[in-house]
Amino acid sequence: MEQMQMNMPDIYDAALYLRLSKDDMEEGDAKSESNSIANQRELLRSFVKSQQDIQIFDIYVDDGYSGGNFDRPEFKRMTTDIEAG
Repeated sequence: MEQMQMNMPDIYDAALYLRLSKDDMEEGDAKSESNSIANQRELLRSFVKSQQDIQIFDIYVDDGYSGGNFDRPEFKRMTTDIEAG
């Protein structure tokens, strides 16, 4: 008897990248992580959770770094992870 294989959907890994520039932060905000970063994280997690074919690989957070260049530690770590497969 021939065994049937069910077509399982491909599952894609997602890298969640969160960033907020120091220039965008409220003055005097001494929190270790800005509210905007927490909001970004929740929105992205919620979106991924609603997708059956996406799972979170890792979350990368550059809070307080300018987007004017790519000299950001978590961005570099993310690109290294992508290059590693």
